[in-house]
Amino acid sequence: MTATAARILGLAPASVGEPVGQQEMFDAFYRGLYAEVPDAESLFLNTQVRERYMAWPPHKHYAERYPSMRERMAAWEEHAFAMGRDSVAAVLESVAPQGVTTADVGSYTFVSCTGYAGPTPEMLLAKEFGLRKDLRRTFVGHMGCYAAFNGVKVALDALTARPAELAMVTCAEVCSVHLRPEVTKEQVVVHGLFGDAAATVLLAAGDADEPPEVSGPLVLGTHTETHPESVRAMTWKVMDDAFRMTLSPYVPLYLSETIGPFVERLLAPYGLTRDQVSYWGIHPGGPKIIEFIGDRLGLPDEAVRPSLDILASRGNCSSPTVLLILDHLMREVGPAPGEYGVFMAFGPGLTMESALIRF
Repeated sequence: MTATAARILGLAPASVGEPVGQQEMFDAFYRGLYAEVPDAESLFLNTQVRERYMAWPPHKHYAERYPSMRERMAAWEEHAFAMGRDSVAAVLESVAPQGVTTADVGSYTFVSCTGYAGPTPEMLLAKEFGLRKDLRRTFVGHMGCYAAFNGVKVALDALTARPAELAMVTCAEVCSVHLRPEVTKEQVVVHGLFGDAAATVLLAAGDADEPPEVSGPLVLGTHTETHPESVRAMTWKVMDDAFRMTLSPYVPLYLSETIGPFVERLLAPYGLTRDQVSYWGIHPGGPKIIEFIGDRLGLPDEAVRPSLDILASRGNCSSPTVLLILDHLMREVGPAPGEYGVFMAFGPGLTMESALIRF
């Protein structure tokens, strides 16, 4: 058995509320907030987000006042739990015909960087679904858009140590509770990008030597690199009124300069090259990140289309986003058994995370 391989038994996304159109949001709220920012509307719409799911649509929740941090954390707790519950329920229902039960889940990791509360959501969800009392639980917080990979790596370690058990990972982010009345071009872009979502994946120990049609989709391994020289290029800080994100316009350039060798180091242990990868999931931190990375890797337009589709239909949802792209590929595109996919995300650090999947 390959120690780092994990078979994907189930994957399910979840949303909150109804989708809100980008132009509708700008006209109803942001046009007034950013009236003094030159080119605010074009900056907002050039994010290429068409619509987003939001627990707190700004024109409904910020029209009269800006809520306190206490209110924002209460909303995060409510909606992270609710989306987590929906995605966990969908995953468990999808694997029930295979004879999988909650007693098989030995490890559960919950990932979120948009709020804090104790008990943490995975403990409450474990109670909700009747998971084992000896369940190993981990909460991964504040690691940003790449954090799904950290959750998956906890699961990979758990499966290596206890291959007879299953490992579950939920990512849930409520980005909409962190709108701040800061009137800058940078914040126009930030608030034009982020949406709310969750996704849960259930993993089992897998054997990479099995034929693909037998093993099903496998996470073969992961690779991470951090570039501390660009530590200030992207930040996510807790302020008195809300969390605050900063995003340098040079982030796409930083990433594109390092992405080629980064991908090669992911693929090399498996004897693969870029041209053997059929599918790409590039975290949509913004359209320029997808464009710059696609160009630097020499990817055709269709290879980056799934990332652009998720950006358009959901926005950047932070940690669950790469799982949303994977779910989209598996449901809507249908990779053939044996084809390879590379998935990647980026966040404060700058930190680059990636995973290799064999479908």
